[in-house]
Amino acid sequence: MSFAALFKNCFEHIKVKFQKNYLPAQTPKLFNQKKVLVLDLDETLVHCEFKENENFSHEVLLEVVHKGQEYQVYLKTRPYLNQFLIEASKDYEIFIFTAGYEAYCQEVLSFIDKKKLITDSYARGSCQFINGICYKDLLLIDRPLEDIIFIDNNPNAFIRYKNNGLLIPSFLDSDEDDCLLRLIPFLKYMAKKKDVRPVEQHLKYYEDNNGTIVFSEAQKTIQLEQEEPDEDTLSEGKVVKKEQEVTDLDIKHKKTQTQLETVSKIKSKLRSATLFSGSQIN
Repeated sequence: MSFAALFKNCFEHIKVKFQKNYLPAQTPKLFNQKKVLVLDLDETLVHCEFKENENFSHEVLLEVVHKGQEYQVYLKTRPYLNQFLIEASKDYEIFIFTAGYEAYCQEVLSFIDKKKLITDSYARGSCQFINGICYKDLLLIDRPLEDIIFIDNNPNAFIRYKNNGLLIPSFLDSDEDDCLLRLIPFLKYMAKKKDVRPVEQHLKYYEDNNGTIVFSEAQKTIQLEQEEPDEDTLSEGKVVKKEQEVTDLDIKHKKTQTQLETVSKIKSKLRSATLFSGSQIN
């Protein structure tokens, strides 16, 4: 080896050693962290019943084994659910937080999430029942609260995290429901926010500036009192009171029925054995 080549090798060795030991470390490339979307299951993404009902057109019949007993679950997904999950997963980590039991939750997810777009799920064991109210603790998800949008059809779910909550009209079984489709552009808009809180104020600003309404006022609504999830029910288990027990002074929760049915048909449906938002198991 010539003297020039030897000198060059020594120089390169010293140069590399100097760079390794004395030059400041390069700042790692920063990646944009996805926002977090926490979704309720029953009456938000799906509607399930536990008895066959001629007034309810189910999409699939699931077999759920819970505590050694087998249950038949008649399930219908909210319209545009698949499209909603695909689009939301581009900008959000998706989590399910339901008051339904784990076995029920997993069977439902195995049907609605075949593309594995949902990051994780939290079921009944992660909920707290205090004085008859079911609490869902967002801190369990271990993500910054400023990144979390929490969508549920039950306003009590937001008691501890009002700034993160977005109340969605309840899905009963209507083929005309388009709430998830309407949500997609708003979620795209929110994905660019440094802090998504308070979500409801962002929604109002979005609607005012875009001349649109995410949850249409044209949707037909019925007012029903909704009980909290019963700790012994398989799904989220909210029970609708009988029609005659509902009065103008006895309203705690607003449910939206988007079917183009007459009021008389809706009342007839209420008189049937159908239990909205997940039936209790007898």
